Amino acid sequence: MRRAVAIALLALLILSGCGNPDQKLRSAAAQSAREAASEVNTTRLAVEQLRANHLWKQPAGQIVKDAEKGVESAASSFTAQQPSTETSTRLYEQVTKTLDDATTAVTAVRIALGNDDLAAAEQQLPALRRSSADLGRIGELTQ
Repeated sequence: MRRAVAIALLALLILSGCGNPDQKLRSAAAQSAREAASEVNTTRLAVEQLRANHLWKQPAGQIVKDAEKGVESAASSFTAQQPSTETSTRLYEQVTKTLDDATTAVTAVRIALGNDDLAAAEQQLPALRRSSADLGRIGELTQ
């Protein structure tokens, strides 16, 4: 009897690891999107706080540099995935584009702050908000 239970549990563990490739990609997309959204929101908040004189230039610049590394890491983690179906390929392309847009916006803020150009950083706020919303929708794929 115990052996039958052990075999059943082993089979369950093995089968649970052999999930649908589309579901695995959706899970990776959601995870990367949640990580990137956090970094995008951190960047947005840094710009808003700098604009309101609640944050100094140097800490704001460092916050954005760290956020840039984080969003790049999230994007890199996702782009390492291998889509294996037509559905997963479409999802891969959409998520990659969204992550690229987020990375571009955060990088533009870093460059603007590095050039002491708060106005240019503020111009990225709509792109940051849009990226945050798009990433938020992707982050809900598995929930």
